[in-house]
Amino acid sequence: MDLRTLACTALSKRLMIAPDARMAQGDAYADWRDASLVRSWRHFSDDELDGKDVLDFGCGAGQLAFFLASKGRAKSVTGVDIDLAALDRAHDALRRRADLADSLHFIEGDTIGLPLDDASIDLITAFDCLEHVMEPGAILRGWARVLRPGGRVLIEWFPFKGPWGPHMEALVPVPWAHVIFGEKAMFRAAAAIYDDPDFTPRHWDMGSEGRKKPNKWTQWDSFEEQGYVNQLDIAGFRDCVAEAGLRIKRLSRSGFGRSGAAKAIGDAFMALPVLGEYATSYTVIALEKPRA
Repeated sequence: MDLRTLACTALSKRLMIAPDARMAQGDAYADWRDASLVRSWRHFSDDELDGKDVLDFGCGAGQLAFFLASKGRAKSVTGVDIDLAALDRAHDALRRRADLADSLHFIEGDTIGLPLDDASIDLITAFDCLEHVMEPGAILRGWARVLRPGGRVLIEWFPFKGPWGPHMEALVPVPWAHVIFGEKAMFRAAAAIYDDPDFTPRHWDMGSEGRKKPNKWTQWDSFEEQGYVNQLDIAGFRDCVAEAGLRIKRLSRSGFGRSGAAKAIGDAFMALPVLGEYATSYTVIALEKPRA
């Protein structure tokens, strides 16, 4: 190992803690995911739904789509995702909800487009998924195409430059590891830690027979090769929005501290020019398609 990889591996092992139930058990994770998506809606208002045709982009197994449809205020809710296994779970759940059969639907999406008619949607929700869109420019143009004039997009997004931007904290629990050590060192450290007998895998790394899956981290040296995180920053996002012909109506940032001194330090850091984005844990965004 090179020096950066050695340092990243050693620090990651020192900071490693055993996963709690929500990460170690599939059912517990699903419950946590449900609650997390519902909490994300607190940034917005139910009034956004009134009489609207709503698209939940990156719907997964439909947790947010079910939540929004159950409010009974939207005209229709459609969930779209490229994960067919997740969509199967969404359809299974929908079969048990006869009260939503006419207003809630799930469809398979595409990595660069949406299988929907032009100007057919009033509101798009995209929570905890934009960072995983590998062609964000194409997707934002797709959002603009399917939105009616005056339509909106509501987003919760975790920019790449933030402390946990790489989404690798299960193996590399070091904030800003991508900045400190670089992507090659991170992937090599992840591969080494995954094979360590002391590492406790998360439920998604366990096979149906209860054994740890083969080490996938050995096949990548970069985020581009991995194809899971798009490395989009706020400036790049603004460019994508402008190119799509949308407007930013709201863009608020939250720092890495939740309360007390940590929050105060995080907020102060976040206010700095250039460096502030590195202190941004997540953003809450509203986009709008111009009426004219």
